[in-house]
Amino acid sequence: LKPLPLCFFERGEMASADFAAEPGDTVTVEVVMQFAEADHDRFAPMIDPYGQCRYAEWPEKVGSDAELVADIAREDEELAGMPPPADGDRFGGYRDAGWREEGAGFFRLVRRQGYWWLITPEGNPCFYLGVCGFPGPTWPATPVTGREHLFEWLPPDEEPWSGGTGWDYWGDAERTRYVAFHSFNLIRKYGPDGWKEATGERGVRRLKAWGFSGVGKWGGHADLVSLPVLQRRGAPSLVRHPDVFDPEVRERFQQDLESQIAPRRDDPTVLGWSLGNEFDEIVTLDEVRDILRKPAATPAKRALLDYALEELHDGSLDALAAAWQMAASSRAALYAAVPEPPPDDLEMLRRFYADRYYAFIYETVKSVDPNHLYLGFWITPGWWQNEADWGLIAPHCDAIGYDRYSASYDDEMLRRLKAQTDKPVLCGEFSFPPFHDGMRAFGRYGAVHAADEEEAARLYDRWVRAAAADPYCVGLAWFTYHDQPITGRGPGRGNEVVIGEHFAFGLVTETDRVKWPLVRGMRETNLQAARQRLSANARP
Repeated sequence: LKPLPLCFFERGEMASADFAAEPGDTVTVEVVMQFAEADHDRFAPMIDPYGQCRYAEWPEKVGSDAELVADIAREDEELAGMPPPADGDRFGGYRDAGWREEGAGFFRLVRRQGYWWLITPEGNPCFYLGVCGFPGPTWPATPVTGREHLFEWLPPDEEPWSGGTGWDYWGDAERTRYVAFHSFNLIRKYGPDGWKEATGERGVRRLKAWGFSGVGKWGGHADLVSLPVLQRRGAPSLVRHPDVFDPEVRERFQQDLESQIAPRRDDPTVLGWSLGNEFDEIVTLDEVRDILRKPAATPAKRALLDYALEELHDGSLDALAAAWQMAASSRAALYAAVPEPPPDDLEMLRRFYADRYYAFIYETVKSVDPNHLYLGFWITPGWWQNEADWGLIAPHCDAIGYDRYSASYDDEMLRRLKAQTDKPVLCGEFSFPPFHDGMRAFGRYGAVHAADEEEAARLYDRWVRAAAADPYCVGLAWFTYHDQPITGRGPGRGNEVVIGEHFAFGLVTETDRVKWPLVRGMRETNLQAARQRLSANARP
């Protein structure tokens, strides 16, 4: 039954149901499944020259280059009625708060009457509202190798189209070509000369008109504040992370971080640094197990075993050997072994390793750049080893950067963790991608999604209001500026209709059309956010 054609690419999602059984009951579950995989090739091509589903129809669908060009004048008229807030400074600060702090030339944090605030370089309080992935003229892109026939048109790898094409964007080892249809639409709209500059300039105008403070992760523009993410490019990983107990690795890691930070060390538009993203920076139990299997000379293995011996077993080899059910007559024998610690000890070793790893990064960033804030690695509650991870990053950052995809801003666990660590927080990603009943070929995001743009605006308002009332929260950033390609952003290759994420996260579509029902609601919310926080802060 699937074609229409292929239900506009929707793969479906996991479902669950509760049932109750009394003690002693016998429960039998019988499942009968029959799969008939439709041949999607008979519907090819499925994607039109603008990156849209050929089989779907909706009012905002683009049908010609002339429509893209005509959008410019229509948008100019709309933006003319959306002046940027007159009470804001150029860093997103609020000048009508009734109080200010001394401007330090960089963002910093203060606490007033129990509420944390960002203070802009000019000294004004700021409740930061950002947009990730801006301006992103060439990202995200979709892989086309092995499924070229699904696309009605693909450009030659030459000017002007080459600006929207590339190879192996995710480090693919098989020579995979990627194309960004939104890049091609921007070229059609603004012309082949200067289209990237025009995209950035119009994008800055948009964000200011919509009441945003600046950029979130995964982007940046010289005229806006941003949240640059550092990467571990030059330091080798022992398992999942560099061995920060190895002096040579530490030196390479420090040099790598310094090379990324130095060009913007004096830049006041850097709100704060972070390193890596989400689960990639979590130290796992499996990682620790793998380290303990390494050769005896491995610095991280030695450090873990020294910690276990001295801190967990009071320096007693006999006690450690008994607890771990192994033979260890000397420290050298311990290093040479391949131990399997019991669960409680393994968890303590994990926490020790994570603490030292996060501490090294924080201390290194601050030694290179003492003026900017450090926000950690965008920890994602629930996507971790366990909730101790929140407390592990807390001492090693100025504010805890975290991501959360949920219909609700808060929950009991997150409120408890924030109270325990008593530090400011900044949400680096949240979103409510509209699904449109599957009629535009986007996926249904399992964590949280909206029915349409109007509902996304209502959910955004509820989230921002709750964040503004939270004494710990100093800001948040929407993910993301552009919709993802309906055929997926990768990584991967082959004859599949969708490869990777394909969700309508954006404020603008693949064709650079603004989602006006969403951004009108966002603007109304954004213009009130700082005042709402000040009002909450003023209540006894």
